[in-house]
Amino acid sequence: MSDRPEGGRVRPIPVVATVLAFVGGIAVLAGLGTLTLTQASVGIIGAISLIAAFVSFTHRRDARQYRSTPDPERRTPASIPGGRLTDAIAQFNSREVGRSYVTRRSVNGLRSAVTAVLTRFQGRSEEEASAAIDDGSWTEDPIASAFLSEDIDSPPQSVRDRITDRIGRDDPYRRGIRRTAVEIARIGYGELGGRPTPENVPIENRDATGSRVDARTTDRRLEAGSVHELPMRPTGHWTGVGVVALVAIGIGTFAELSALVLAGVVGIGYAGFAYLSSPPSPTLEIERTLSDDDPEPGDEIDVVVSVRNVGSGPILDLRYVDGVPADLRVIEGTARIGTALRPGETATLEYGLTVTTGTHEFDPALVVTRDLSRSAERAHYVGAPTTIVCEPVFRPIDAPVPLQAATTRFTGRLTTSTGGSGTEFHSVREYRRNDPLNRIDWNRHARTGELATIEFHQERAARVFVLVDARKAAYVAPSTGAVHAVERSTDAAARIAATLLESGDTVGLGAIGPTSRAERGEEDICWLPPASGSRHRIQLRETLATHPQFSPVAPSRDGRWVSQLRTLRRRLSAETQIVLLTPLADRASLVIARRLASHGHAVTVVSPDPTAEETTGQQLARVARRVRRFDLQRSGIPVVDWGRTDSIDELFARYEATIAGGRR
Repeated sequence: MSDRPEGGRVRPIPVVATVLAFVGGIAVLAGLGTLTLTQASVGIIGAISLIAAFVSFTHRRDARQYRSTPDPERRTPASIPGGRLTDAIAQFNSREVGRSYVTRRSVNGLRSAVTAVLTRFQGRSEEEASAAIDDGSWTEDPIASAFLSEDIDSPPQSVRDRITDRIGRDDPYRRGIRRTAVEIARIGYGELGGRPTPENVPIENRDATGSRVDARTTDRRLEAGSVHELPMRPTGHWTGVGVVALVAIGIGTFAELSALVLAGVVGIGYAGFAYLSSPPSPTLEIERTLSDDDPEPGDEIDVVVSVRNVGSGPILDLRYVDGVPADLRVIEGTARIGTALRPGETATLEYGLTVTTGTHEFDPALVVTRDLSRSAERAHYVGAPTTIVCEPVFRPIDAPVPLQAATTRFTGRLTTSTGGSGTEFHSVREYRRNDPLNRIDWNRHARTGELATIEFHQERAARVFVLVDARKAAYVAPSTGAVHAVERSTDAAARIAATLLESGDTVGLGAIGPTSRAERGEEDICWLPPASGSRHRIQLRETLATHPQFSPVAPSRDGRWVSQLRTLRRRLSAETQIVLLTPLADRASLVIARRLASHGHAVTVVSPDPTAEETTGQQLARVARRVRRFDLQRSGIPVVDWGRTDSIDELFARYEATIAGGRR
């Protein structure tokens, strides 16, 4: 494990000096000896002691720095669209605004947002929208209208408002952004109703954008039993004792109080106790046991971890934090323990997890040891690989999957314009020899005595490709603790594939997002061509659970989705329909859907809604997503909007009822 001994290494020089100082101080205080110093020596010792006390005190503020441990009991929080105001404004611009907003760029971005909602939801032209912004007629809010127009003066601010701004650290510029965004939201997705008013909607959620929960021990990958040791660091636990002792020596020296001086010497002896030894580098054996090796999504499993000291020395202060997968949440118990272990002794901890779809790898465990005085600590990452593979539920949806045809919208199997056998009437033709008896129009024969054959719209199996948007931008959710859109899309992809296979269609599967590189340098993109059969069902489930593009953990970087989309287009036949699962969280998702449709594919977008509306930025992001939905539907691509509280069964049933009502 490590070349260091299991027990802490004893430092001989500090031990001898500490023991001598301590014994000497006790002896003098007990009257067993005397201490004689010249006046010059007294002054030097006193000055040195006070200076040393001052230096120690200045470092005292940052001295006690214990290593912070992660929170494995919590899931890694998901990002919320519009967490940054600049990101929300950039969704309306053709070019990105940047990380820190500038006044003019923010105003231009908000003007683009107003133009977008006026042209989409009020039917105005670009020129009419621009004129309405300039003359302020686009809104009844005087602050919002003046904020975007150079021809309108801002309303005067009362003394009360100025005092309120000073106390609340607000300013007219921030108020203008807030009021303008709310007016955009009123037009973009209807009246706000009971939602926050412009006066109390924060521009950004600083808790969500600034502070992040550290749920992982490390992103390193270590083999079983291997260890990565971090440098030793002092905790400063005994720094206060040393400061008090040095002050006592300094004051006692100048005041000629030998008892106070020698008491300080004793204190120095206690402070020197911190240097007796260094933190141990233990040799541990970690065993992790799961109550269910093949769980289903939503199942609760128990995890039992045994930590055994297989070294030759005791571990007097051991802190253990288990490497719970960042995408899983601890629902019972705790994934950490603090204990002491004798050689051969074992400590056990137990906790419960709720499992979700995907491959969940445990991170290396974090082990922190301290010496006997707690003055220093050393951290180690110990490899104990464990993997949970949870395949999605492969159950057909109660309602048919929304697909589209070239001439009419429909659900279920493809209905062609060619006559033949089927269920929907197409035409009547002359009787031909060997026509089946069940297709003869017997009513016509009874009236006219002539034989005729009824033709129905010919049906054939649909060829459908289910495509999941797994780019970094798609790992978003309405709240930091909610299920992100990629996880919802992965579960829905399994249900959609099961439904289509149940109806006799052929189904393929793919994804767009970060990938690993193959040996030949090609991207390992997910690709299962449309097929059917029991073997294909098994492949679909395994791919959704194990392929890295469906990872439940958000990637640290984005993939080259343009080249991936080009590769998928080359592999797909022209008659293949596409069900695209995407949260429509950015402009790229709009481009992906349009490019697929431009190459002749009938595209249907199923979009899990990841937006919130608690801040100004979130409201703008919600409006931007609705603009993208509108643009897709206007270009002939149907969008099935999946609300955060709906199940996929409810969503498709409601959509089918809407389409059926439209046909009637």
